[in-house]
Amino acid sequence: MNVVVHDLVVHPVRWEHGSFFHIALQTGALEAPWSGEPATLWGSGRDAVRALLAWGRGKRGFERVLVPSFYCPEVVEALARELPVAIYPDAPGDPLPGRVDASPRDVLLVANTYGMRARTHVATRAVVLEDHSHDPLSAWAFESDADYAVASLRKTLPLPDGGVLWSPRRRELPPERRWTAAHARAAANRLAAMAWKRQYLEGLPIEKETFRSRALAAEAVFGSGEISGITPLSRERLPALPAGAWRQRRARNLAAFRAALGDRPGVRLLDAPFAATLLFDSAARREQVRTALITTRVYPAVLWPLADILQPGVPAAHCELSERLLSLHCDFRYSERDMERVAEAVHRALSPGRARRSQRGRLLDADLRGLV
Repeated sequence: MNVVVHDLVVHPVRWEHGSFFHIALQTGALEAPWSGEPATLWGSGRDAVRALLAWGRGKRGFERVLVPSFYCPEVVEALARELPVAIYPDAPGDPLPGRVDASPRDVLLVANTYGMRARTHVATRAVVLEDHSHDPLSAWAFESDADYAVASLRKTLPLPDGGVLWSPRRRELPPERRWTAAHARAAANRLAAMAWKRQYLEGLPIEKETFRSRALAAEAVFGSGEISGITPLSRERLPALPAGAWRQRRARNLAAFRAALGDRPGVRLLDAPFAATLLFDSAARREQVRTALITTRVYPAVLWPLADILQPGVPAAHCELSERLLSLHCDFRYSERDMERVAEAVHRALSPGRARRSQRGRLLDADLRGLV
């Protein structure tokens, strides 16, 4: 029996959890922090930041960008192509430094990682740029008084590309650019992958590698090379996305996962609206659970593998922390029952003996009726 999840008819044997979005057909009206504010759209979140740094270098004399020590290494590498980068200590769960010594020609990037923070203020002489990619509709994002704010749109919305840059203080922004040919090809690859993934989940005879390889190829291009504008499709689709309703769905799904997971030794669920983010007591246990989940078609995310790309100024403790974190998607693609199933998969992964019994019992992957 096929099961309807929102606007998608999921084939029973094609159930999976995580990875990139499929195409979603729901529509609504987007109410966002940048609505009514000076805002520009870009090919990706990192392109938006790069555009600000490159423009500000000539227009406002920007000389350096300060980034958190717990931050996406690939983005840090991209920003370093525009300005020298300095690292300041900041990790999930830690309070932001009350003060950051910097000059008026520095750009201080403050990130609401995992969406865990309430509105906060840092005393500094630097230009403040807030990254709201993990929760672009948070109260903090709506109430921000930063010089600039940015969000990577495709992190939380089913778009093939896109990033937004706005100014809560109504500062001048870099002018938008046309999309580059390389970025347009990458966005087309991702759009094709999203369409094929939807058809795959609906049970059509499509090989998974067909869309997975397209998505990986697109990801390798985004934010590299020349700074790009957003593609026309994403620009036109963005205002018609019911992002507010989807954010509420994410919160309900996270609550369902929390209730189903309960308290387990060796792991703690963070208070992180972006995803069901688990903090394990060791890297080995994290890896044990991650590997086990993949075998049940639950595909978690690691944000971010800091130890893989060692950067000067990143504390060893933050690298170690990154090896104990695991994020599970809880967005609008899933129901509360889906999240209960994912929690059960985590339970089994934490208890290998129980996992072997489950393989003979009610949670066989071959028997998905009632679990989707």
